[in-house]
Amino acid sequence: MIKKIAFIGATGNLAPFTYKELIKEGIHIKALVRNREKINQLTDFPSEIEVLEGDLSNLDSLRTLVDGVDAIFLNLSTKDAKATFQPEIDGVKNVITVAKEKNINRIFHVSAVTAAFPEFAQGADFFPNTIRQKGYRLLKTSGIPCTFFHCSWIMDTLEFAMRKGDSLQAFKPIHYPMYWLAGKDLGRMISKAVIKSDHGLTKDYIMQGKEAISFEGALSRYAATHSPKLKVQMAPIWLLKIIGLFNKDARFAAQLGSFFSNFKEEFRAEQTWKELGEPVHTIENFMLETHTVTNNT
Repeated sequence: MIKKIAFIGATGNLAPFTYKELIKEGIHIKALVRNREKINQLTDFPSEIEVLEGDLSNLDSLRTLVDGVDAIFLNLSTKDAKATFQPEIDGVKNVITVAKEKNINRIFHVSAVTAAFPEFAQGADFFPNTIRQKGYRLLKTSGIPCTFFHCSWIMDTLEFAMRKGDSLQAFKPIHYPMYWLAGKDLGRMISKAVIKSDHGLTKDYIMQGKEAISFEGALSRYAATHSPKLKVQMAPIWLLKIIGLFNKDARFAAQLGSFFSNFKEEFRAEQTWKELGEPVHTIENFMLETHTVTNNT
């Protein structure tokens, strides 16, 4: 039974959904952070979490982190294709090294649905996905039992990534719907997987929502929950590519949009739901706890 877990990536946008659920279950969390000051600036960061300042690139930091824990939780991201240290490759290698030294027999890893099903992209590629797939294969072949959470689009990105004041900004065209999943459902399902992982098997969970929704449809439905209604601004991918010649954020958005423009996701979460329960949140209600909404259709 897992009672103490090392958490890497606790300052990520999706991390609170998981560590809050783990705390509810009485699991002690040791979090590795590069800058403790960043944690101090988070007014709602749980005091129950034991914070260690260190870096994923430093093996000694990792050895201190995993000392006395039962498992490691990885919530990593890739932002720069040219970075000399890639958390989802080099960081994963370091975690595997230290886990073997310390006889850690379970690693949990939050990934993307494209890591398990690259065919959904229909031949398109995107550097974070290429790196993420390499990290997935490293863990899969490490000999350490791993539990993978392969996520579809998370509803909460509508707020923390696409919300700009009184508007939602994204790209078009995206030709196929996707199975949007709320962060709250993700955290609850991950917590249940952590609690029940008392075996030595490697497990892949496909984390998808209950409804396939088009990209523009998701934005429009979320915009309608606000009063006054948010504006939806969809920039053509070709325009973002031009702006991207001079602006790195637009360039990243163009690359992301191109990758998902013909992304054809299939529903694969049946077994996940049987084991971890079904998601319950919709586009209309996933932010109810923190935002006032006017439309609960």
